[in-house]
Amino acid sequence: MSLETVVEAILKDGEVEAQAILSEARAERERLLGEARSEGAKLMAETEERARADAERRRTQTLARAELEARKIVLAQQREALDRVYRGTLERLGSLPDHAEFLRGVLKANEAEWRGGGKVYANARDEPVVRKIAGSAFAGSIDCAGGVVIESADGTRRIDLRYESILRDVWDDAVKEVADTLWPSKV
Repeated sequence: MSLETVVEAILKDGEVEAQAILSEARAERERLLGEARSEGAKLMAETEERARADAERRRTQTLARAELEARKIVLAQQREALDRVYRGTLERLGSLPDHAEFLRGVLKANEAEWRGGGKVYANARDEPVVRKIAGSAFAGSIDCAGGVVIESADGTRRIDLRYESILRDVWDDAVKEVADTLWPSKV
């Protein structure tokens, strides 16, 4: 065998070996590219899912905030309507046709408190009626829509029968029922 033949055989073996290495390298490159593509697709899907979940969470939060704000507006309007009804009721109480009879009845029912040194207070409009009934027990005018305040002779008890106080007590007991009647819940 000549040297040329040996060199040719070595070159041929080297070429075959190089082709095998290149083939292996191409296969490894394709495998790595496939893994990278698969990992990229997986990451992309995870990112899309997180983005969808984040968008849904933000949408839900925005809706909840909007619903809360709308509820606040509705409640404020309902509160304002109830306040108007309360004020209107208080105004009408002072102009009832049997207003003087009410004052007489209240003073008569609590006569033991103001007779014998007690004091009776009423608004300036009701002063003539109260002074006529209570006489010297009338102690002066107070700022109120109507009714009377009676103070015992020793000053230890005070009976507040002003329209404001009576209405507030009735209102506190009935406001939920009034609100439910005006704005029934949608349960």
